[in-house]
Amino acid sequence: MATTTVVSSTWTMNTSAMKLPLALNHHSKTIDAGRNGHTLSCGPLGDILQLSCYHPVHGMVVACPFAQFDGKRFHDPQYVRDYRKRLMNYVRSGAHGFGLIFDGNISNLSAGFLDNQFIQISYSIGDIQFSTKISISDDGCVTQSTVINSESSRPVVLDYILSLQMSVNRASYGQLTEGGPIPIPESKNDFRLSHSGHRWTITNENLDATVDGSLFENGQAVYLGDESLEELVIGEPTTRYLRRKLHILPNQPCTLSATFTLKPGTTASLLPPSLLFPPDGVKGCWKLESNEMSLIIRRNLEYILGNCTFPIEDDAVCFITDHVALPLGWNRDNYWQIRFLLDVYRNLETIAQPETAKAYTQQIRESVKGHLKWVFRKAQRPHGYWHRSYLANGVPKDGPVFQQDQQCYPLLEICDFYAQFPQERAFVESLLADQTIPLILGMLEGHRDSTTGLYITDETPGDDAVEYPFHFSSHVLLWHTIQSLSSLYKSFPTITSVSHTALDSLATQIKAATVKNFVGAHPKTKETLFAYLTDGAGEHTFYHDANDIPTLFALEWGFLSTPSLLSTWKRTMNFGVSTLNDGGYYADGEFGGLGSVHTKGPWPLGYAQEYVYASLVGDIAKKNDAWRRIKGSMFWDGLFPEAVDCNTGDCVSKAWFSWPGSMIGSALLRFGIKPAVKAAI
Repeated sequence: MATTTVVSSTWTMNTSAMKLPLALNHHSKTIDAGRNGHTLSCGPLGDILQLSCYHPVHGMVVACPFAQFDGKRFHDPQYVRDYRKRLMNYVRSGAHGFGLIFDGNISNLSAGFLDNQFIQISYSIGDIQFSTKISISDDGCVTQSTVINSESSRPVVLDYILSLQMSVNRASYGQLTEGGPIPIPESKNDFRLSHSGHRWTITNENLDATVDGSLFENGQAVYLGDESLEELVIGEPTTRYLRRKLHILPNQPCTLSATFTLKPGTTASLLPPSLLFPPDGVKGCWKLESNEMSLIIRRNLEYILGNCTFPIEDDAVCFITDHVALPLGWNRDNYWQIRFLLDVYRNLETIAQPETAKAYTQQIRESVKGHLKWVFRKAQRPHGYWHRSYLANGVPKDGPVFQQDQQCYPLLEICDFYAQFPQERAFVESLLADQTIPLILGMLEGHRDSTTGLYITDETPGDDAVEYPFHFSSHVLLWHTIQSLSSLYKSFPTITSVSHTALDSLATQIKAATVKNFVGAHPKTKETLFAYLTDGAGEHTFYHDANDIPTLFALEWGFLSTPSLLSTWKRTMNFGVSTLNDGGYYADGEFGGLGSVHTKGPWPLGYAQEYVYASLVGDIAKKNDAWRRIKGSMFWDGLFPEAVDCNTGDCVSKAWFSWPGSMIGSALLRFGIKPAVKAAI
């Protein structure tokens, strides 16, 4: 009789035995994928840490292995920060999520992507090899499929666990600068099995959302138990998990597959779904050197389109800033995400092989057009203006806070869209024929100071209250937006609700008022700079923030029309990346750089500003140093956090944040990348 080897499993992984590759040890984070408004985050071994999907009432709902955000602690910034870190803590501690789990001493671990819809993970435990593919279907079914091979000459019995420890929650929407919390329905996780015993469901009826799934061994649905195995848990995740044994014969691979579908509603599926297995490769052929620059461009493109775009009704598409920490739509973040997509679009023939270029050409165009439908026709404006941030369903997240720059970005976005897609004339004309743009322009004029000609804002682009009511970079943005709108309306002479002649005059007035009121002498250096804030009566605040991208773009947009203005801008930017910029520039350590008082410390978004500015002024040494810090702060998958440690470059705030990757990707397309036909990255 043959001897059988038993591979045992324990519930808690011995993390000290895990030998992660450098890519996962250095700036480790979740492995993230998404498709068609459904997103996934998993640990390095493929266990699932979060599923999320669009919900027409709540914006976004999630399934995760920990309890829902405490609805009494929205105004506790430290709790908000700690809650945001929970997924990262799972990754870095080795704690398990839900799904298929195998335990033992891990070796030869590697992870990668076919594209943002398919994750590939492989590793070994002794003589057994595990090859996991995780895929997302169009309707949101996540399939976690592991092929198991044994190199042993004897039969092997492998213990494994299907963990169903999870909670169906509403996204927390917890903010550091809370602008009006939305109460969270009480968590109520009701675990049930189907009549056949082959399908499980966890329903939160208070949220009107359900996650369900099945388990398969070699393609056959596994009996999970009878209907008596039910559990109702209030405020905490369910505790269900199934422990099973798998018999593996020499040279006979076995396949385990688990499915998970999170969706609105409380109706469970009756039958196990058909298994979805990923193809050999999709949208993966590039004409790029396989290096950090190409990784940043590819992965940020995939992340934005896969994890940050949520199709809703009527072909509208909401863009969110990230899918974990703060899954909300900000006009500001959305504009720079879309600018990056358009930069990629313009370069697709150069950086991608024909089939890949064709696929992304269509997806980018439809996504950007869909966002214009969303921001103009779905995003609610109960006070007339666009709010600070939005749920994916178009409901404002925050109260009546007027941010000047948030009114400009959708107007600039439609100008950029038509410049890129003139064939969309009929669609653009339909938006111009609506009353939204005249109403927004009127709202902006209602915030114009009659004495100075400047425009009042309640908050900065960092969502922080202003000391003085007038903000410099928002005026540069407003001037550029009004000029761009004027050019757009000239192309549509039948639209008479807005006069391009009046816009030209207004742009001239805005620029004159901005130059007159914001140029001032720094109290220490006595050099004339563009002030960050002013009261319009001679008082100035001198500061520069990683969030103030329009200041950086003053050159490209043509605001600096005289040698004097150009010199003032250079002095302003030089000040911004110096220790004189108190609260904005963090000089200590190998990763010091431009950041923000909003979250103290250097930001990769600030590194992007430094990289672009150095490129514009031809300072190669500073450009290279900014690139060094960009590479050093990058996660293993080419994405970036909000803020990093000055000494290590490691994430200290908000591991999921698409804006810095968008800015860095655009900068590399313009100043860094050198396409070459080589192996696909």
